[in-house]
Amino acid sequence: MNKDEMSFKELIQTNIDQYGYHVTIVEQGICPRFAYSIGLYRQFNFELVFPGGIYYLADQVLEIFNEIVNSLKVNRAALSQRIVIDALGEFSFLPVNQSWSKMMLLGVFDYYKKTEIEVYQIVPDATHFTYDIPDMSKEWSGTAEPVWQWLNCKWNYSVPEISTVITNLDALQGEPITELMRWEQGEWEMFAGPGPEVQKKDIRVVPLGTILGIDNTLLPVVNLEIGKGLWRTDKDSDWQNWG
Repeated sequence: MNKDEMSFKELIQTNIDQYGYHVTIVEQGICPRFAYSIGLYRQFNFELVFPGGIYYLADQVLEIFNEIVNSLKVNRAALSQRIVIDALGEFSFLPVNQSWSKMMLLGVFDYYKKTEIEVYQIVPDATHFTYDIPDMSKEWSGTAEPVWQWLNCKWNYSVPEISTVITNLDALQGEPITELMRWEQGEWEMFAGPGPEVQKKDIRVVPLGTILGIDNTLLPVVNLEIGKGLWRTDKDSDWQNWG
């Protein structure tokens, strides 16, 4: 039986039997992508979760989990330290409040048939940090973490909730978006700095809700006509029509 023929539960168990754990990657939708482990609890009495972190591609997220688990096998005290992974940066850990775990790590609770399990959040260093990464050590709050409000709030904009934005890492790391275009009913381009100068390796596609959660001065984009654009010089300046 290959992986395409396995049920999700069978795949989880196969990976746990073979590697000691399984990583579930929940693709972005209304909320950012996140990934979490299943199976580490029996080795370490906790699981790991990496919310957001769109700086990294999915394969890199899997590599991060693998390197962290290997480090923990050698030294369980590494959880209280920084783990360095060549080319991917340094990673620290935060204890996760159960309010987050109960909404996001459904596969963990289903697998173990438990109501409470200790979880630690993987946090990258400042160089690789993006604003889609919440602080899961605090109780979940849609007000405190607007990017993640849609975990428990109803979408309230007049555009599809699965709308996406093509953007750049600078914007996702806090630089103000200065130019944007709406191309389709649920598709925008928004860049910090001149779009033509953005390198392909720095381009990411994220949920519209993520961008609006990072910067609420972008709310006018919701009502922008298809094919129209806006620009501004900085976050504090007014939007101007493009062209």
